[in-house]
Amino acid sequence: MIRRPAACALAVLAAMLLTDSAPAGQTTNDGPEVGLDDLVARLGAGNVPTGAGVIVAQVEAPDAQGDYGPNPAHAQNVGKTFIPHSGPTNTSGHANNVGFNFYGNTLSIAPGITEINEWNVNGWIAAGFLRSNSALEPDPATAGLKILNHSWIGAFPFASQNNDALRRADFVMNRDGTLMCVGIDNDEPGVATDDVNVALMSHVFNGLSVGVSDGSHMNDATLPDIDGPGRMIPEIVAPGSKTSWAVPVVSAGAALMVETARTTPALAGNPAAEQGIVLKAVLLAGANHRAGWTNNPVSSGPDRGVASMPLDDLFGAGLLDVNTSHMILTGSEQDGSATPPSANNVSPQAGWDLAGVGLGESRYWRLNVCQLTGEASFLATWNRDAQPPFGNADWAVADFDLILWRVDEQEQLATLVGDPGLPFFGGGNVVSAGSVDNIAHLFVLDLAAGTYVLELRRVDAGIDHPQWSAVVAWHMPPTAIAGDLDGDCTVGIVDFLAMLSAWGPCPDPCLPSCPADLDGDCMVGITDFLALLANWG
Repeated sequence: MIRRPAACALAVLAAMLLTDSAPAGQTTNDGPEVGLDDLVARLGAGNVPTGAGVIVAQVEAPDAQGDYGPNPAHAQNVGKTFIPHSGPTNTSGHANNVGFNFYGNTLSIAPGITEINEWNVNGWIAAGFLRSNSALEPDPATAGLKILNHSWIGAFPFASQNNDALRRADFVMNRDGTLMCVGIDNDEPGVATDDVNVALMSHVFNGLSVGVSDGSHMNDATLPDIDGPGRMIPEIVAPGSKTSWAVPVVSAGAALMVETARTTPALAGNPAAEQGIVLKAVLLAGANHRAGWTNNPVSSGPDRGVASMPLDDLFGAGLLDVNTSHMILTGSEQDGSATPPSANNVSPQAGWDLAGVGLGESRYWRLNVCQLTGEASFLATWNRDAQPPFGNADWAVADFDLILWRVDEQEQLATLVGDPGLPFFGGGNVVSAGSVDNIAHLFVLDLAAGTYVLELRRVDAGIDHPQWSAVVAWHMPPTAIAGDLDGDCTVGIVDFLAMLSAWGPCPDPCLPSCPADLDGDCMVGITDFLALLANWG
């Protein structure tokens, strides 16, 4: 069913290279690279999510003996429950090492994961779950399952078969609110089986395709005979010498966000916060744009600031950063408006919104930037809608542009494109207007103080879908003055009253849910009041 050389190139090569113990450099619980240390420093060690309570799945290509599961007796797996769905299995070295990075007790950034569903990919993609290329719909989801890890590549003999499987996977993610983190092939010089662009599973729309942080992965777009040809992959990168080891790091990061959504008081009552599409947006918007990252915006002339591609063609949105993504998610859902707002309706530092947008319509978010900020990230993503019986006419996807406007002295929206934007941002893009990807992304450098409006504009003509949901997420370094609790760039009576209403102990955990705690001692008191007074005006 799965073409052996392509399907197992990633899995078999990794299994031959690695032993059952975690090899040096393969595991990534090193904090600094993926933002874990920053998250611990910001929240305190006892308040950091671990993935506790999040039910996950590990889908593996079988090894030479047909095994697909990790070793339950390994020290990294003590306390874990493994549920095999594709029959009995002995230990697969590849599955073992994927698991170390996904849920290992000391080697993963999400050691609190304890329930792992296991599938052999040949079973999962066929009768065991997706039921690809049959008249049957995919199985109902395993109860509570949220994150699926796919550290394998493969393909059916015909494009029509691959499209059927991919449509089913996108259907499942929409139906169940899950997120699939999927690998692309490696690119190792001298290895003939590497640098192969195959459709499964990297060509899904609704999942998250993952590469390696050093760029040693296949560099190509989705194939011409697959739905939505030319889309950019990977969409995010993570540490690891192989993509097999990078994918579970992103899966673990997604699990941290699910636990955060369930345990943060401001999010716990909002079921959207743990939906796969929101997790995807939060992880992408929070990714670290390292030196050299570019989505190739026009840098001069009348189209300065316009980009037709949303991501860097090698590193996607950038390197996974769980600290920044956590700040975005806990910034909470902040609703946009159907028309350009006359007053600020979002916090500029971090937040997200799951919004429905009609044909020919837009959603708007207005924010104040109180001082020059070195970089600002705004990202939108939306899912493909695929429906049974999964034929060529049974799927559709919307198209959105993302635009940043300046609010001028007359309270009108003023363009930042071309020369008018020169005084207001130093580089990057203020328009993302591609027509291929289901991602739009603005990465703005040296954004001047001022008032801005972010617009998500629907530009497709999908009359069969009068409403389409998209998630917008954003982040920038703090630009507000200490004590400016309402984000209007002025410290005044409204801020004073907000501090009085928060007076006393902060909720637990106190960060980031206690903005009036200016000195970071988890108590709103006299020192915070004095700091507010020092910035009055």
